[in-house]
Amino acid sequence: MKYYSEILNKTYDSVEELEKAEAEHKAEQAKKEEAKLAVKKESDEVNEAFKARNAARRAYNEKLVEARKIYNEALIKAKDEFETSLRESTEDLEKAEADYDAKLKAFQKAHQYYHLTLKDGDNVVTLVSNPVDYQIKTVDKEFDDMLNMFSNLLRRW
Repeated sequence: MKYYSEILNKTYDSVEELEKAEAEHKAEQAKKEEAKLAVKKESDEVNEAFKARNAARRAYNEKLVEARKIYNEALIKAKDEFETSLRESTEDLEKAEADYDAKLKAFQKAHQYYHLTLKDGDNVVTLVSNPVDYQIKTVDKEFDDMLNMFSNLLRRW
């Protein structure tokens, strides 16, 4: 006699085979269901971690904006204090530079030939005016002149 399983839609020769096949089928279904539950549980954990990460990012970005605002305000304040502290010294420096330039130009205009050494502590500057234009010949220039002289001599001969 044949036995039919409505669960598996198959026929079996004995009741034991049918019961064994259905039991195996139920065990497989239970394993699949258990695996689905495990996947769902793990995916829920990942989803919660994702939400926590996004919340932490939002908090970080808000804190970053606040910190940058404080940083920029402090930077602007420090820059203003720096410029204010140097303003008077900068004006004095510019006046001294302009006075030096004007007096140096007047001296150079008044004196055609001069050798001037300026000293201030470790700072030493030497200014020299020499209107004679010396032509310094290099070895290459002298050699070229010599070759030109021989070339001209041979052409004329």
